[in-house]
Amino acid sequence: MLNAVIIRYGEIGTKSSKTRRWFESILVNNIKEALLSEGIEYKNVFAKHGRIIVKTNKAEKSVEVLRRVFGIVSLSPAAEIYVELDKIYRTSLKLFRRKMRALELESPRFRVTVRRITKEFPLKSQELAAKVGEYILENEECKVDLKNYDIEVGIELMEGKAYVYVDKFQEFGGLPVGTQGKVMALLSGSIDSSVAAFLMMKRGCEVIPVHIYVGEKTLEKVRKIWNQLKKYHYGGKSDLIVIKPQEREKIIQTLKQLKKENYTCVFCKYMMIKKADEIAREFGAKGIVMGDSLGQVASQTLENMYIVSQASDLPIYRPLVGMDKEEIVAIAKTIRTFELSTLPEDEVPFIPKHPVIRGSWEEFKKLYKTIFGEEPRKRGCQ
Repeated sequence: MLNAVIIRYGEIGTKSSKTRRWFESILVNNIKEALLSEGIEYKNVFAKHGRIIVKTNKAEKSVEVLRRVFGIVSLSPAAEIYVELDKIYRTSLKLFRRKMRALELESPRFRVTVRRITKEFPLKSQELAAKVGEYILENEECKVDLKNYDIEVGIELMEGKAYVYVDKFQEFGGLPVGTQGKVMALLSGSIDSSVAAFLMMKRGCEVIPVHIYVGEKTLEKVRKIWNQLKKYHYGGKSDLIVIKPQEREKIIQTLKQLKKENYTCVFCKYMMIKKADEIAREFGAKGIVMGDSLGQVASQTLENMYIVSQASDLPIYRPLVGMDKEEIVAIAKTIRTFELSTLPEDEVPFIPKHPVIRGSWEEFKKLYKTIFGEEPRKRGCQ
């Protein structure tokens, strides 16, 4: 009975007509990719009048996948029928009864909402809603309640077709992946770095994941996290890039000799960003993504973030910078990376007992020159 999915977008609709068509075309392609990745057959996917319609006999299964496609604000598995009053009556009643059974309700409260996206049908929206509601009342034990309803029967009319539904799922929204270019995301295996990558996907970025190697346990964990994040990355093609740092031991030993081990974390992050900058330019990425949340740990103070940011002239995006840990964890649980991020990982033996909280750029420069024999690069300077 359900043979279509009606998809609604939000922010895309605010664009100019030319830009909107471009966004729609990318969203349509991402939807097709999502369905094909799960082996779901469809007859057609097309954009029309501010809606995207997926014609498929596996509407409910399609919804499970499409809920992970960015750019979608809400969607409904629907019955697509011709706009004939009798068909609308019967289809609305069938779906109403089906929902009533699913909710195990004997005398549900309901309402009917109608939207005429195109205006060929002679009845106005409220008139049709009243007639459908009256038909349901005549054939089922129930009552109308426009505010505190158990079931909502939705009807959208468009170019001679009616789309009737009883479910409307609210989704992530955002912008389709691929509309905003590429960014490089540093994935450490932490809760935060995973959520940061997810949020950049949500804003339409294709994410290139980079992991700085610590050990096999951590690498395996990061692979699992990326495999989960890829379920939201329709429209992106990136594989995990693993980097084995060459200078870590030299940095650790020199800082130890200088009794400046407290700068270890700042140096490691600086070098990570420096390497990520090289790879980002190679792949045409327009920035580096990090999971920093201001003040959460010693390396994430304003002073320390300032120092490590000097390693690249590319923009460094920190989508979590103003978020509390509880907010970050809530997102991680929603996207199912939280459990993966808490899997066992390799110990990092070089973390200092008392890391510097408010590092000095001048002090960092002196240490860097001692280790490498040259001044560190500074943002905006070659």
